[in-house]
Amino acid sequence: MNCKFDEVIRHYFKEPEYTLDAVPFGLTNTTKIIDINGQRFIVRIYNIHIKTIDGLKLESRVTAFLHKAQASFEVPIFLHTYDGKDYVVMRDGSLAAMTTFLEGKLPQLSNIEKADKFGRLVGGFSFRMSEFPMKKNTYTGISFHKLYNIHPLANRDSVISFFADMPFELTEQRYTFYQTMITEIENSKLNLEVLPQQLVHHDLLIYNLLGQSGEITGVLDFDFIGMDAALMELTISLNHIIQESNGSLNLTEAFLQGYGDTRKHSSLELGYVQLLTQIYFIAVLHFYIGQHYAGFAIEHPFTFMIDQFERNISWLTENDVHIQQFLHRYVTETNTTRTCQEGL
Repeated sequence: MNCKFDEVIRHYFKEPEYTLDAVPFGLTNTTKIIDINGQRFIVRIYNIHIKTIDGLKLESRVTAFLHKAQASFEVPIFLHTYDGKDYVVMRDGSLAAMTTFLEGKLPQLSNIEKADKFGRLVGGFSFRMSEFPMKKNTYTGISFHKLYNIHPLANRDSVISFFADMPFELTEQRYTFYQTMITEIENSKLNLEVLPQQLVHHDLLIYNLLGQSGEITGVLDFDFIGMDAALMELTISLNHIIQESNGSLNLTEAFLQGYGDTRKHSSLELGYVQLLTQIYFIAVLHFYIGQHYAGFAIEHPFTFMIDQFERNISWLTENDVHIQQFLHRYVTETNTTRTCQEGL
């Protein structure tokens, strides 16, 4: 494997002396920290099934935009190769790239203040991305509502085949729950096309964030960036804090209050939280099915995610009155002018 990394590095540095270290993230791709003369970078060899040149170009444009916007958080910036590109096409056809290294540790969601800061980060990120200039007829990334396009190996036929011939045991309860949820999505009368669309990170979880001195200072892993309903960002991170806080209403309220201080949505949008939750979890499950056909072991993440899906849907249903009150109080637009707190 070091030979492959050496192939990548030589597109950026001539005969460098370097060391490689493991990273605590990067489950989808093969990622290392590289140290060259005391300076650290990230070098990544991408999953050949899910990363394209168009996807890398979009990721590079987004991170460059956020860097220039001088947001309250940092993002990794793509280095240029000797021939001026943001990526490397390797001899085996896979793609690779090097980016800047960001300092920081995994943030925590252990109290109301930290939940509020997480909400502010998600809202601020979403607001910034609402300003990203999308060019016509350009690649727009992954849309989670296109449930059978999430992974190139997880189309409708392969998903059906997966459940018909499971590679591991799945309880009847889990299978029935999955079928119920996807049927509800397909039969829903709610029209996603009426929702405002923008680029969405799709993975703003604390595992993809960095913190220093009690603040959230970095956003990582733009693999799943794509055009989607703007509210999808809030929906994904809301479900994350429900999971991480074991369903704490206090931390959930703090998250939504922080989010609402930096980003607002219409009452129409906020009526889609339940449907977007279902779409999000089904999309992730379909991604894992694609990874199965790509040769990865998925039993643990797949069963973990479907269990989390069931718990969160149950929690959202039981606490619907509280959630609607929080959304109305903190997140609903009160006029047509959107503002963003200074410093985001």
